[in-house]
Amino acid sequence: MSTPVAGPAAVLALVLLAGCGTGAGGTGRPGGTGQAASCAAVLVHGGHRYLGVAPVRRDPATTGRLVPAVLPACDDTGGREQGRAQRTRVAELAGVPVATAVLRDGEVYVRAGRVLPHRARRWFRATPCAHPGDVRLTGDWLGVAGPRRLRFDGDVRPPYRVRLHVTDGPRRYLGATLQVHATRSTRPGLAPRDVRTSLWRGGRLEARVHCAEGRYEATALRVP
Repeated sequence: MSTPVAGPAAVLALVLLAGCGTGAGGTGRPGGTGQAASCAAVLVHGGHRYLGVAPVRRDPATTGRLVPAVLPACDDTGGREQGRAQRTRVAELAGVPVATAVLRDGEVYVRAGRVLPHRARRWFRATPCAHPGDVRLTGDWLGVAGPRRLRFDGDVRPPYRVRLHVTDGPRRYLGATLQVHATRSTRPGLAPRDVRTSLWRGGRLEARVHCAEGRYEATALRVP
């Protein structure tokens, strides 16, 4: 995906991408509560429509101020209650007026017709894996995906990838959302019980990782 900092036409295209779910489950992030990935990434604030650009890969700074917004009714029964709008609260971004963009659940929403400042590009860039040996990363477990067809709910068999929002670990990774790859050599790995008792409830995950050809490869994964 191209860097999601552009004019209205590009933002509209990215909304379609942001509305497509991948993998299992997800959890809420600062600025609101989770919603079904299949619902359109749109909210309304002050009578204006804001379009979801894409989930951030590094937490933007916020002011701590929350403002009210409305999620329009969703036609998908897996998300918002069908046919009914929902009230929510969204976070004010530091250095970006609420009239331009806001943050909700780790996703930036840009007001239709407005453009993010150039410096916002860094929010959407992946954090390179750059450390010797193994390090421990702990954070919010946002999802899991893999190439195998699911046999049952919570089916996790290597290889698979987990999305981890890092809250504890080396400073360079704090606030970053990473794709951590699990292989058959990952010991211990995740089990269906971990998906049901942790991921689906917005739980946490501890990963011991090393860099392998530029990607984050898990030596061990554990639900604290």
